[in-house]
Amino acid sequence: MAYFWLNQKGTDGSNYHDEVGEVYHYRGNTPGANQLSEGDKFIYYRPGDYVIFGAGEIDHIERKERDLDSESGVAVDYFAHITNYQPFEPPIRLKGVNESALKNKISFLKDKPGLTGVPQHSIHQISKEDFKAIIEAGEKEVGPTGARE
Repeated sequence: MAYFWLNQKGTDGSNYHDEVGEVYHYRGNTPGANQLSEGDKFIYYRPGDYVIFGAGEIDHIERKERDLDSESGVAVDYFAHITNYQPFEPPIRLKGVNESALKNKISFLKDKPGLTGVPQHSIHQISKEDFKAIIEAGEKEVGPTGARE
């Protein structure tokens, strides 16, 4: 089993067929596409909002081919079906109002200015320790100021 950070930009105007907490759609040419497997655990991150909003496990991955034009051939899409989804309510903010102290506990964000360490690709493998720190932060109670305590 491995641990992943999955970027999910939302479904409005997207060419991806994601269903939060149910299906994560990605293409065969996505960096990290071949790393994701059944039984892997992940956290969801929404780049434009700078929030970690949930976690889950990959149940199974469905592969579908689609025809492109005659010169381009075939493209491969993957649909990772999700189980044991746990939303973080409210999401964990990594930037702005009520920013989480979690940033300083994640190895690839710690000691970096702003959010320069946030993975840019949709699928990024993370350590078990980073995954656990994020899950623990997601389970903390939210105080009266909106910060997790």
